[in-house]
Amino acid sequence: MKKSRFTWMAIATITTLILILIGQPSKVIKSSFAVVNIGLPTQAQQASPTPKPSPSPAASPSPSPTPTPTPTPTPVLTPPTPEVQPLPLSESNYKDPQGRFQIGILEGYNVGFAGNFPLIESPEGNLAYTVVAKTRESNRQIPNASLAQIAIETFERGEGFQPDSYQELGTGSVRLPWTGTLKMGAKTQPIQGKILARQSGNNIFLLLVSATEEKTTEIDAAIAALSDTLKPI
Repeated sequence: MKKSRFTWMAIATITTLILILIGQPSKVIKSSFAVVNIGLPTQAQQASPTPKPSPSPAASPSPSPTPTPTPTPTPVLTPPTPEVQPLPLSESNYKDPQGRFQIGILEGYNVGFAGNFPLIESPEGNLAYTVVAKTRESNRQIPNASLAQIAIETFERGEGFQPDSYQELGTGSVRLPWTGTLKMGAKTQPIQGKILARQSGNNIFLLLVSATEEKTTEIDAAIAALSDTLKPI
């Protein structure tokens, strides 16, 4: 019974987040991303203080240049983190039927589908991942803030979905931690995970990893194993 309960929770977790896309035709993302505020913590801009009158011309110190305010703070590159031991991979890859991407399959994991989207889950069902591919009108590089925006807008209707501050992994690649809740009758089950968003030409690949509480320590290990296997075909 315990195994089936965990399996049900993991499937419901991922399915809740991606079913919003099922049954809709593939949509082309517009190239312009004028609004990059994604509702994540940012530093508030402070107005320059009113300068005090100089006591006398002779005693006036040289004025310091007024700092130029930054309209939208950009997160710095993620500092080095302790090395994570990746989860073992099987010898097989999942290949998108539409020929857009491929991704590795973690050892012992089962491959299924939620609608048209792959659902790859652990045998116990308490850690699962999926990939959503979105197509843009051009292959112009977009800002990382816009990349995070796309990830949030894709999954924000998932049950209790709450994004955290995104981390820049380099040009065209961000990692976005998130948390959520899963209702089971009168009780709620906390869930969490991370989204790896990556631009490849005119495609944007969103790898979403989700885990229940007992598997949260393996989220980073799953990302570490899968990151290099997520490639365009």
